[in-house]
Amino acid sequence: MLNAAVVFITIVVLGESLALLLDYSNNAFLQQYVSANAGSIAAQIGLLAIVALGSAFLVHRRSSLASVTVEAPKPISAPAAESMTTSGRSGSSLLSDTSHLFVRSLKKLLRNPILLFFSLFQPIIFILLFTQLFSRFAQIPGFFQLTGAQNYTDFAVAGIVLQNGFSSAFQSGTSMVDDLRSRFLVKMLATPVSRSAILLGRITTDMFRMVVQSAIIFFLAFLLGATPVTGIPGYLLMLLTIAFFGLAWSGISLSIGLKTRSAETVFGIAGTLTFPLLFMSTALSPRGFLPDWMKTVSDFNPISLTVEA
Repeated sequence: MLNAAVVFITIVVLGESLALLLDYSNNAFLQQYVSANAGSIAAQIGLLAIVALGSAFLVHRRSSLASVTVEAPKPISAPAAESMTTSGRSGSSLLSDTSHLFVRSLKKLLRNPILLFFSLFQPIIFILLFTQLFSRFAQIPGFFQLTGAQNYTDFAVAGIVLQNGFSSAFQSGTSMVDDLRSRFLVKMLATPVSRSAILLGRITTDMFRMVVQSAIIFFLAFLLGATPVTGIPGYLLMLLTIAFFGLAWSGISLSIGLKTRSAETVFGIAGTLTFPLLFMSTALSPRGFLPDWMKTVSDFNPISLTVEA
């Protein structure tokens, strides 16, 4: 056990050192950091080298003092093997597999600071940009009678939430393409994990992210003076609605990603669908302000149906 531990430490130390050396030539920030902290980095590298050499010496010393005997593995009988397989598969339920894959996808998001930043910063851009861009809609005669809103921000919050969820849902397809290219999905299919859990784990992560983003939008809208007349139950019901809206579009995005196996195609289809569906809906403009043919499209537009809800 001690041999395995020190070997593992040695591999980790050498592997991290090699990774830093490979990244140094292409990372300007890392080069600046190294030049500014040359003394402390040299001390750290020396300490790591001492740890690696000491671990290697300890492994060599222990291996030279005593020989290692490896027993041949005993064959497993067919009933025992079948029992192990059955017990393993019975222990992996859909719920537990989904929860583990949900945690895995969430950790993957949290370990990508840039993606995490823009996932949380995107709602701020949306609500500040669109409420300022279309604020003059409230000055058009009949706006308050058509919408029942006190101001344009009060009217537009639902549409901004749906736009954010719609654009975020298509990240599921690109994440699935990444798993296909890294062959993680192939390895998952070789395990007894539930096949449905592979998709549900990804989708539930996107649902959780959309709920967090929507909560940020509602908080900013509250600071701007827009609140629902239904109070706290209204907030909870809207978050539930956006969660299931995201569930539906994330499933579509996953289907596109699995079919095309191309992140570029997923982004292209997402861009093609997002803006026509958004601007031919009641997300940013009251139905009475739309042309007659757009009103007909809006009646069957899923974004309009969800915004009205």
